[in-house]
Amino acid sequence: PCIIAAVVGYAISGYFGVATTRYPLNFITSLNLITLFQVVVLGILCALLSILFCKTLHMTHALYSKYFKNPYLRICIGSFFVIILTLLLDSTDYLGAGMPIIENALSGHVFPFAFLLKIIFTALTLGAGFKGGEIVPSFFVGATFGAMIGPLLGLPAYFSASLGLIALFCGVTNCPMTSFILSTEIFGGGGIYFMLIIATSYMLSGYSGLYTKQIMMYSKFKPEFRNELTH
Repeated sequence: PCIIAAVVGYAISGYFGVATTRYPLNFITSLNLITLFQVVVLGILCALLSILFCKTLHMTHALYSKYFKNPYLRICIGSFFVIILTLLLDSTDYLGAGMPIIENALSGHVFPFAFLLKIIFTALTLGAGFKGGEIVPSFFVGATFGAMIGPLLGLPAYFSASLGLIALFCGVTNCPMTSFILSTEIFGGGGIYFMLIIATSYMLSGYSGLYTKQIMMYSKFKPEFRNELTH
């Protein structure tokens, strides 16, 4: 079903002239042990951030439900929080999908700690009961985090932003194969780096995830049957 939906969606988009979103990497860092180590470290940090992202979303939803039993009241309270934060920051960068910010990050330009603000805005919005998706916000968080941390590790900001986007997506969804296919579709090259950071993020993100009904059939750390829900 997923493959059929993807192919049909791609065909319809192409028919109407909708271009595919791509950010090709025009220059990829040369392959060496130092770069591989830097990518692994970034993957570890993205794995930890993915846990923080998921836990924050789940905890915020639980707090809303505990203190505001009425769903309509939750929506109003959540709206109030988002409006106040937006006014305090005097910016709408953290509302909506945030594609312009993602594009800036993939160009190597990012506001420090933008990823934390996006986590807060996303948690306050989705936790209150609004529906808007959490995948694109994970792209935002991963790309901005990668663009900020990468240069500190010695990686080009645009390159670490692309790695961060994919690594965080993998960490919050527990879908390594999908993550690699996505990296190929969006960025085109750098396969070995993406495979490495995907493996690192997947292994170290544990059994947390965005979707609490997702079943982890096997252990990430040893060859044994698990069959447990993510949390």
